[in-house]
Amino acid sequence: MTTRVWIVIGAFASALCLGLAATVVVMFFGAREASQPSAIVSAYLSQVERGHISAALRMEGRAANPAEVLLTDTAYRHATDRMTGFHILGTRTVGAGATVEARIQQKSGSSTATFELSRTVTPLSPLGLDTWRLRPVELTTVEITVGAPGRIAATLAGVPLGWKGAVQRIHAFPGDYAFALTSQSPWFTVPDAAVSVAGFGHSDRFQVPATLTAKGRDAAIAAADAWLDQCAAVPDFHPVRCSFGLTSGPDAGEVWANQSWKVQSRPTLAIGDWDFGCRTPTTAGVSAGGCWPVTTTAPGKVTFHADYSIPATGETGDVTSTNPIEADVKGWISSFTDSGALFSSVDWTD
Repeated sequence: MTTRVWIVIGAFASALCLGLAATVVVMFFGAREASQPSAIVSAYLSQVERGHISAALRMEGRAANPAEVLLTDTAYRHATDRMTGFHILGTRTVGAGATVEARIQQKSGSSTATFELSRTVTPLSPLGLDTWRLRPVELTTVEITVGAPGRIAATLAGVPLGWKGAVQRIHAFPGDYAFALTSQSPWFTVPDAAVSVAGFGHSDRFQVPATLTAKGRDAAIAAADAWLDQCAAVPDFHPVRCSFGLTSGPDAGEVWANQSWKVQSRPTLAIGDWDFGCRTPTTAGVSAGGCWPVTTTAPGKVTFHADYSIPATGETGDVTSTNPIEADVKGWISSFTDSGALFSSVDWTD
């Protein structure tokens, strides 16, 4: 083999070695750059921006939870005002931990978010090739309360909410998630609304109240009137837990019989808007509670009658209320059955 051939082979080998060395250097710095906390957070936020929620959740090691109805690709696909971009603001590393701050962009505005990472030392750590892992991200927590009796069928961002009458606390990525009923009640309606989530790491509250239909309002009035009639049907001069009664009963030696009440006029009732702060005695602590309050704007009138006798003297006669007595209704409507509303009264016990 000639000297010229050897020179060519040597030159080729040298070039190959230099090329491989250059490739290794590029790969080394590329790997080190990709392993930096800021790069990991950028990769995470890119997944969110593209709507790859399941991939983002895997990066932070968050376990799957069926109750987290908004942490799915499907829910985020139907969301509006989603992330439109992000910018890494800075990284702070202390020991085995790092904090990355980023600006999150949505159509509605921007916000800042902080992400935590932890480092695992490896044999390549002296070369700057540490293993960084994203800690579970502090997502926004939304407390959801539907102001309506019992279970209702509704969706958030097109996925079933699973509302069972108790406050739900769920997590969500930045975006607006449409709320809508998927079944109708003859007694009340719940308007369409949206759960709005701006950025990360906040605590938001979403409350949407039900509104009585005309049929529901009539049923509420009928249930309150029925309560008054039940009180009037009690054969006692002071019906227990009712809003009316005589201040005193039979005198000593006197006997009353056939005690009865008669409703002369009914109170004028008002049904208020759904009250989220209403707590009924039968509501469990985990329940959302709430009710439609019932109040009296103008009292009704009732009268009393009884037959009396005095056995010692043989005297008999009638006992009547001197003047009509005011009768009020006050309480709440907290649920409905197939036949109508269920009214609960305040306790009128003196």
